[in-house]
Amino acid sequence: MCGPDPWSQIIGRLSAHWHETASAVHQASGRRKRRSRTVVAHAALRVPTIRSIEWQTDTTLLVSWSDATRGSYLDQTWRAGYARVRGICALSGMSVKRGDVVFRPFHRGAAPPSNALDMILASVLTRYSERQLVLP
Repeated sequence: MCGPDPWSQIIGRLSAHWHETASAVHQASGRRKRRSRTVVAHAALRVPTIRSIEWQTDTTLLVSWSDATRGSYLDQTWRAGYARVRGICALSGMSVKRGDVVFRPFHRGAAPPSNALDMILASVLTRYSERQLVLP
């Protein structure tokens, strides 16, 4: 078996997600802007499950994504871009700042997908050298 132990990966992701969320809530509670608290609260409630990520090009991914309340997408195209607003990385739970390089669901037409505002930090994806990432 080559690569990290799956159990260690799970514990690491859960720990990192909890610490990032707690830090974001703590930072938001110290500010007077109501919008900041709302963004963090909604992001903490919607925890999607990402099953696999496959690189298509240097700027596009195929993501298998699901959420208990917003549905699921199998092999959804996500494109690289810059974060327009603050948020939470759907893969790592890390906070996303405006201007960070992220991947977002690509869509055309009037009706965006239910996960249109979700983001994955590009810096998180560069940690993985494989062309296809299958998650537990």
